[in-house]
Amino acid sequence: MMNSEAPTAVSGICYYQPDAGCVITGLDEKVRIECHDLPLPLLDDDYKALAGGKPSYDAVGRGIYHVLRANPDCAFGDKYARILQEGYPHHISEMASQILMMEKKDVDVAYLDRKINYLKIFSLIEPGNARFPLEIGLTFMDKGLRLSALHMATTSLYRAEEFLRKSLLLSPGDASIRYHLGEVSYILGKYDAVLSCWHETMPDMEEKDARKIEQRLGRIKAGVLPRVPVVDYLEAIGASFSLFQQEEYAGAAGVLAEVLDDSVFCEEYPLPEVSYVLGLCCSRMGMPRYAEDYFRAAIRLNPAYEEARVALANLTDKEVVCSDSE
Repeated sequence: MMNSEAPTAVSGICYYQPDAGCVITGLDEKVRIECHDLPLPLLDDDYKALAGGKPSYDAVGRGIYHVLRANPDCAFGDKYARILQEGYPHHISEMASQILMMEKKDVDVAYLDRKINYLKIFSLIEPGNARFPLEIGLTFMDKGLRLSALHMATTSLYRAEEFLRKSLLLSPGDASIRYHLGEVSYILGKYDAVLSCWHETMPDMEEKDARKIEQRLGRIKAGVLPRVPVVDYLEAIGASFSLFQQEEYAGAAGVLAEVLDDSVFCEEYPLPEVSYVLGLCCSRMGMPRYAEDYFRAAIRLNPAYEEARVALANLTDKEVVCSDSE
């Protein structure tokens, strides 16, 4: 019986439809891949080289590895992942090594997307393992809080919540999962979910983390909250940074000033970059006194903020020159 589901289109991939009894063998017959009616992804060049025959063991491995890395949510992804696990352990080892490398380095957003796809492949291989959706959720959370990707904050953080909930379903007693789910729920403005997650998490947390949670829970119960959900501020900051790049300084400054006016948000999420960019806006709009205040505020939050120190020095130097010329 043929599969009724169509394979997912992926750039650089053509699909080979095997006969019902097709078997692909490799490694001196030690590996046998029973294809049944599963459409096999092949790289374009491998597909062109078929010439009416069936694909080789290596060609099938290359195709499956490519399609899963490109789109682990593709049709038949779970079947492809099992073939990869059973027949191509070297690809599994390579992905594990890549994940470890990315965990040890401060990588950019493109690498976070790659890490998420690798983790999704491992989750397909071990669907009952709570660790993989947890790591996927944490990586989406990392992405959603990156200053360079704040324009995707809402999407990334809702995806983080989705995977953390999947992880919690697999391991409902894990305090770490509850902690992170409560954290992302707070950012999304889902305060009832925070109370639920952290009420049950508290007894299992280390003293430092428990104290932090207790303080935030107290604020939630007292109604001491950001004026809008944190994720809305993150998106607004991302939009204002884009306006700054477009030299729309007044628009960017208006948004950033409104963000800084929320003392609860600023206390819980101190971002020196907000004050720094607002200082640049003021400087370029001919308001050096305001710019100086914002540069100093950025330095107070991060004394090692070299860009803010340079901007402040350049600003004060210009003031000295202007004063001398007068």
